[in-house]
Amino acid sequence: MTNDDVLIIGAGPSGLFAAAELARHGVRARLIERELKLHRQARATAIQPGTLEILESVGLLQPFLDTAERIRCSRMYGTGMVELGSMSHVGMDCCCEFECCLPQYETQRLLEEHLVSLGGKVERGVTATNINADDDRVLVELTHADGRIETVEPRFLLGAGGAHSVTRHSMREPLAGLTYRGNFLVADIEMVGPFPRDEAGVVCSPEGLLLLAPLPHGHWISFQDLEEDVESVTAEEVIARVEKRLDGKHRPTDVSWFSPFRMQRRMVSRLSDGRRFLIGDAAHLSSPFGGEGLNAGLHDAHDLAWKLALVLHGLAKPSLLAAYATERQIADRHVLDISDEVHCSIMEAAAATRAGQEVMAAVVDPIAAALARNARSMMDVDYAGSPLVVDHAGGTGDPESRPGRWYRDRRQFRGTSHHVLVFGTLDAGSGLEQLARRWSQHAQVSHNPNVNPARAGVSNEGVVLIRPDGHIGFRFPAANTAAMAALEQHLAKYLLPEAGVVQA
Repeated sequence: MTNDDVLIIGAGPSGLFAAAELARHGVRARLIERELKLHRQARATAIQPGTLEILESVGLLQPFLDTAERIRCSRMYGTGMVELGSMSHVGMDCCCEFECCLPQYETQRLLEEHLVSLGGKVERGVTATNINADDDRVLVELTHADGRIETVEPRFLLGAGGAHSVTRHSMREPLAGLTYRGNFLVADIEMVGPFPRDEAGVVCSPEGLLLLAPLPHGHWISFQDLEEDVESVTAEEVIARVEKRLDGKHRPTDVSWFSPFRMQRRMVSRLSDGRRFLIGDAAHLSSPFGGEGLNAGLHDAHDLAWKLALVLHGLAKPSLLAAYATERQIADRHVLDISDEVHCSIMEAAAATRAGQEVMAAVVDPIAAALARNARSMMDVDYAGSPLVVDHAGGTGDPESRPGRWYRDRRQFRGTSHHVLVFGTLDAGSGLEQLARRWSQHAQVSHNPNVNPARAGVSNEGVVLIRPDGHIGFRFPAANTAAMAALEQHLAKYLLPEAGVVQA
């Protein structure tokens, strides 16, 4: 029997990013994958601006920019390619005013290269065949490709094995929710498209629905509806169906991969039991029309890694891990809600067009609302309501800068630690120096940093805590003894102070 602090089951995007983020925080995780080779199916292709922000913060943005197509605008078209609505990323308050689009296997390749650069690796051909857990430990039986059986006892187990996660089954957690009506077809096609390659489009024609988004090298990811009695199609039929939906004006020249499937909206009731954690598709499934599923898994991994690393380094209380389930439950449910709005609005517009009816403003307007830039682009992640988020300012000021939201100038405060931003003139004996010493292993303190206080959520005076994931965790509208005492109390809820420093 061997022991590993962290075992990750599944080397898809979520598992790869979780392993890489743990490595960046100084934790070596064991990552296993049952498949011997990386698949070559396009699958999930959208990388949203909010996810690009995360990739930028960990030094991984440039490889994605070098590889992917950039979508600056998404449009919906009706009969005769009449535009019904649009959403542009231009003008957003973020590092990338666009969505990246690339095949999922390319995302996985980039993430695996990143993991290897951090000293990690993927163990392929290893399958988790049995998981037993009680209050004290987790035992995992692993079967290797050569038939060898191994039993491991990790302190923590991360289930990133997709919709059929063995970790989730061991927790007896069903993916509760619904399967959307209708059959659909996803295909990776090559053709000269009907709109510019920095745009994605939903085409609602009398022949049916077609969603197109550009992929590198002249390819497009396409989604279309299938008739109820159609269970399978050929590559030639994929080409013909796309051509009909584009009024015969555009015809694919090649089909690299295609698959019929059903769209779902599902989520587990709990993301963790304290030792086992679910991330990505193991925890939630959303309509691909929203383009958020893969992204939510990367956000899961980003949120969990810093918490898990602090606990494993002995710098935080085990109770910190409970906040993963709380925070990502909030965020992942929001993702499902947004994806559901997008899905239902698109299907309503498609049904109206197929029936020869006018697509009324009442149908188009919800699309505009659902595609509101910050929500659709995953820039509105908000952990308000988490025990790790405290606001002593009573919710005043710009809602975009309140605790729970991303700190908008977080790119100036990088690394894996917390950051304490103190604005204003401090009285002697305020307690800032003591606080800085006591929490030196966790936080970097900046007094009057060269940033706009308003973007941190305070006026000319105040104290703000930026968490390792870039979210605002604490705000106090003054810089005085009371502020320091409140911040001390907040940090002590989940962190352990510097060894040898007596806590006040």
